[in-house]
Amino acid sequence: MNPYWDSSVIIETTLNPALLGPLQSLRPWCRPHALAESFSTLTGGRLGFRVDPDQASAILAKLSAHLRFVELTSDETLAALATAKSLGIRGGRIHDFLHVVAARKAGCTVLVTLNLADFAGIDPQLIIESP
Repeated sequence: MNPYWDSSVIIETTLNPALLGPLQSLRPWCRPHALAESFSTLTGGRLGFRVDPDQASAILAKLSAHLRFVELTSDETLAALATAKSLGIRGGRIHDFLHVVAARKAGCTVLVTLNLADFAGIDPQLIIESP
């Protein structure tokens, strides 16, 4: 399996030590932007608590040692934006779509997320599953 993890699973890994084993053994792919999304969530209070920014940074640095990263070029991002309308993608869903594009670039066959509905119908050949 060649998995891609979105930020929701990275955040869950900070809260659920059971995911550390899969993180270490699978070495999933993600975009560097997922680290910023994770930092924002951990320090912003949407979880019902806030993590100190220094602590969040250290946690994400430790987890990132077990992740592989793929980034989209500006041309790849613009090409994705140009196809968004034909796929019914608008607004904030573009962030999910860019995760899908990055997963495909990395050769992933599975995208792991806690937000299954966010990825529904974007790419029927990419398996979307929860951890």
